[in-house]
Amino acid sequence: MSSRRTFFILDGHALAYRHHFALMRMPFKTASGEVTSAVYGFTRTLLDILTRDKPEYLAVAFDAGLSGRDAWYSEYKGTREKMPDDLVTQMTRIHQVVDAFNIPLLSLPGYEADDVIGTVALQAEAHDVEVCIMTGDRDLLQLLTDHTSVKLAIPKPKTPDELYDVARFRERYALEPRQLIDLKALEGDTSDNIPGVPGVGEKTATALLQSHASIEAMYADLDGIEPKTRKKLEMGRDLAFLSKRLATIQRDAPITLDLERCAAMDFDAARVEALFRELEFNSLLTQLDRLKPRPTTVGQLSLFDIGTIPVENPEPTEPVVPFQTVQDEAALNALVARLQSASGIAFDTETTSTDQMTAKLVGISLAVDDELGYYIPVGHIEGEQLPLGRVMDALRPALTDPNIPKYAHNAIYDVIVMQRHGIDVQPIAIDTMLASWVRDTFTAELGLKRLVRDKLNLAMTSIDTLIGKGKNQTTMDAVAIESAAPYAAADAACTLRLVAPLLTDLDALPTPAVDALWGTENPPTPRDVLNRLEMPLIPVLTTMQQAGILLDVPALQEMSIRLGGMIAGLETEIYDLTGGYGPFNINSPKQLNDVLFGKLGLSPAGVRKTTHGFSTAADVLEEMRGEHPIIDKILEYRELAKLKGTYVDALPALINPATGRVHTSYNQAGAGTGRLSSSSPNLQNIPIRSEIGREVRRAFIAPAGRVLLSVDYSQVELRIMAHVSRDAALLDAFAHGQDIHAATAALIHNVPLDQVTKTMRIFAKRVNFGILYGMGAFRLARDSALTLQQAREFIDTYFARLPGVKAYLDRAKALATDPGYLTTLFGRRRSFPGMTQANHNARTAAEREAINMPIQGTAADIMKKAMIEVCAALQGSPLSARMLLQVHDELVLEVPEDRAEEAAALVVRIMQETAELRAPLRANASVGVNWRDVQPLD
Repeated sequence: MSSRRTFFILDGHALAYRHHFALMRMPFKTASGEVTSAVYGFTRTLLDILTRDKPEYLAVAFDAGLSGRDAWYSEYKGTREKMPDDLVTQMTRIHQVVDAFNIPLLSLPGYEADDVIGTVALQAEAHDVEVCIMTGDRDLLQLLTDHTSVKLAIPKPKTPDELYDVARFRERYALEPRQLIDLKALEGDTSDNIPGVPGVGEKTATALLQSHASIEAMYADLDGIEPKTRKKLEMGRDLAFLSKRLATIQRDAPITLDLERCAAMDFDAARVEALFRELEFNSLLTQLDRLKPRPTTVGQLSLFDIGTIPVENPEPTEPVVPFQTVQDEAALNALVARLQSASGIAFDTETTSTDQMTAKLVGISLAVDDELGYYIPVGHIEGEQLPLGRVMDALRPALTDPNIPKYAHNAIYDVIVMQRHGIDVQPIAIDTMLASWVRDTFTAELGLKRLVRDKLNLAMTSIDTLIGKGKNQTTMDAVAIESAAPYAAADAACTLRLVAPLLTDLDALPTPAVDALWGTENPPTPRDVLNRLEMPLIPVLTTMQQAGILLDVPALQEMSIRLGGMIAGLETEIYDLTGGYGPFNINSPKQLNDVLFGKLGLSPAGVRKTTHGFSTAADVLEEMRGEHPIIDKILEYRELAKLKGTYVDALPALINPATGRVHTSYNQAGAGTGRLSSSSPNLQNIPIRSEIGREVRRAFIAPAGRVLLSVDYSQVELRIMAHVSRDAALLDAFAHGQDIHAATAALIHNVPLDQVTKTMRIFAKRVNFGILYGMGAFRLARDSALTLQQAREFIDTYFARLPGVKAYLDRAKALATDPGYLTTLFGRRRSFPGMTQANHNARTAAEREAINMPIQGTAADIMKKAMIEVCAALQGSPLSARMLLQVHDELVLEVPEDRAEEAAALVVRIMQETAELRAPLRANASVGVNWRDVQPLD
């Protein structure tokens, strides 16, 4: 596992079965005769994970049904025997163990544990954690990704568990993890009574899948399969697709992960010890003593709060605010009357998913003053509720009234949910999450509960109070209305209460008459950032997210097959280059260390040590290029494996079944520079540097009759550097339209522009961009062939030729220390507490951030302003164009083919006029049927 936070998900049923049957001949029993074999084995596994792996987060999943699979195929799992009676009683004990350790027990009526695990693991990856699934069931190997591993429990004494990552799976099965589903579709699975295709075994199925990405691709190419096998496939077509459906673990079950609620080591040791003594697990008490649980209680975030900051939330004994539940016509009519006469409305939604494009609406909460919150249930499983259509019709006039301001926390989510259900809530006057964030983008504490605690001194209801814990955990639509109402109503009421103090905080920030960094008089403020950028951007992003973009799935499938072949070929080449060492796990740092520094005898001089020996990280291998041909092959192998697993195979799973498009989610807040980020998929990380990486963009396509229009800023950060530094040489180069990197090289080497070599330009480009990120001599030497002394001399020469840049760097670091913050050209503010740290590494990291933030932050502000203005222009034009994506300095739009040039001219003009810089902004437009093949317009 990587250095990222870890989240272990235990497959409770599978582990219980494994340990029960492993000890059947000599079962564990208490003095009273109670069988505890499975309980003991499960508990020992849990303790081993806590003491050995030390995960930050932990959860246990249990079966609660077959997820409808028995309806698709009545004989599904029909060969399985009934759970033994003594195991039934032990399951209750296992639940007690889980509850004693204060670990969430994940179970969903009508769903198997596999489906719950698959859904939660997918959601967890979005939280930037490494997931490890602990199970005894190989079916879960289909969930393997670059950030999810699977550990198969081996209940034999002194036998280590089997840890599978993607590479280990490929080594064992010669397939990709997702192809395990197709493998079972062909060969069947006797344990689950999945039929498969009669006459097709593992060997044949594997061979077929090595040449076809899936059974869909296989059946589309039956003519290319040898006659005997083709006949079996033709006869077993229906069984193959039924079997694939049965074998596929669902990853969209209606369950929402609250990661902070899964915090490990948050338990009462005395309670656990008492249970151990009751179960007579005396041998485990020593292991329990070695654990040191954290003493504080981790507070719970709302289902849809942004952020992962632990907070203390004492359980309130009564509602945080008075509330009213609206369940009949009279109450609804009275509420509507209040809404229509209100001076402002705060709103929030309760749903079944964090995916706003698929979430089911469960309830709506509203507030028009500080004293009372309303909750309208519309999607609870039980309880008196008005019809959804009636409620939406009644609320629509007030929620769309342009004269009544609306307030929300993380408004994008709730706006999209409401739009999908027929109400376009507007205008959004204040998003309290954004109001808190723009005060200082250094902070990441953006959750509603944290803000309410800090600003209003109120402890909001814990999510545990609402959805329960352990075996009683449920989902929002299954929560009783009388329990959900006070919780939901408080969200809206507290949001409204936050507006005034947050705006007061913004207005109280000191503003100098002249900005010391930018030199502007009466500079803009964080309140201006909120009003002019962040709030107007909300409707832009909601429109873009709902638009989505088409994917060429067959192209991705073809690419997956091709990459699989290339990866397999590279594996063979790497094995051959070891000189007879034989196959090994290329993704294992330890095995790779043994091969490189042991078998091949490569020099470890200067290579940092790790727990596995010498480091084989990417930066280390990059420095070792040229020492042996195997290095280049390993780096190429890693690039292709990541490309395949992270993008090529993952993107099709993100297609929304209702729209047929991929809908990325934009994260408006959180980045210290103000940049947008995205998830599901993360567009910023789609590779573009290599030709094979750029092929991923080929799968993003326009529908028939339309094209993709890409417009990107040219060297926007360097233009901002020229503006803020007022460096004469930089400004002159931009003014004369010179190649900025060639011009820099000419200055540094003191040669005419026409004598700048390719090597000089490349080096100058590296320094130009490196300076923006605070690169010093040490890093320049590391990234080049220069000695440290040569790197120092080169940078000294650079600053001597570009003195304005050096003055900017010094000024930025000084201001980040006193008064302790920096701003963008548009007024976005960030503090730098690390500047006063005694720790050298922390201080130099803060210095690099201080150099970069005003530049990159201004670029982010320019892009946000451009998006707002482009969206406004398109709404009033006959072009029928719409924005789909925003990535780094690029906007991607979908436009009619015959209006592409007209649309490009409009967008380029707006983007170039977004800000007046001393080095004027320039934007370039390209058009194509897919994202990769866009071509520049003349």
